[in-house]
Amino acid sequence: MPTTTTPAKLSRAEKAAICRKLHDNLVVRAQMGPPEPALDAFIPQLDATATRLEAHVAGKYAASAARAAYAERVEEADVEVDTVACHIESFFDNEGHRRQGPHVAAVRAIHAAAFPTGRAFLDARVPEENAEIRRILAVLRAPEHAATLAGISFPMEWITRLEYAVGESDLAYAERASARGTAGHHVNLGKDAEAHWLDVVGRLRKHVESRAPAGDVERSLEGRALLAPLTDAMAHAKAVAAARATRRTKKAEEPPAEPPSSIDFARP
Repeated sequence: MPTTTTPAKLSRAEKAAICRKLHDNLVVRAQMGPPEPALDAFIPQLDATATRLEAHVAGKYAASAARAAYAERVEEADVEVDTVACHIESFFDNEGHRRQGPHVAAVRAIHAAAFPTGRAFLDARVPEENAEIRRILAVLRAPEHAATLAGISFPMEWITRLEYAVGESDLAYAERASARGTAGHHVNLGKDAEAHWLDVVGRLRKHVESRAPAGDVERSLEGRALLAPLTDAMAHAKAVAAARATRRTKKAEEPPAEPPSSIDFARP
């Protein structure tokens, strides 16, 4: 199957770089003269298009980096939430398994109310897990349980620590979602900029190619130089695509590897 490569298949970063180089070429030509209003009109169009593409390329990279950083922060916060929650659940479980004591029944009731499914909720998504954590905190903070917690010397700083951890987890998760939305925003706007790029560059190429009448070698060479950023990029893209296609074809035509021969080490 023949390899097909079109300007639309170039990456957004490549489109931005090509657009900026085309703009610079036209600026230099305009400075050297003579004036060509129809050709010079492409200068501001290319500048605006390149600026839009560059902004969305950089913005997408920045948003993706922020999203990765927030994802790591979400994981760190979730680890803290899980760890403190496990401390608390284990404490009540251990106290509830005492053979005797004045608070055993009350502790078992608190454990059943706060952790009806044990630690199963720790496997839920962060939002659902955090919602359950807040319910658990409400149970532990209930005034009717204060005497029991004091009687078993429950470390109240664990509740404070868990409250802080779940707050950090909620914030990190929200910021990661915001970064995801920002990246998507740049993707969508970048697509519009790429469509505009195809229009501007397509019209420029047609105009430049129409400038050289038959036999005007000098004007033809100038046109090739003006469009070189685009034509060179397309030639490179086609060469890369052809090389990949060749490698795929060769791999498909390779005979299957023969299994290694077995050696019988059995004694005669």
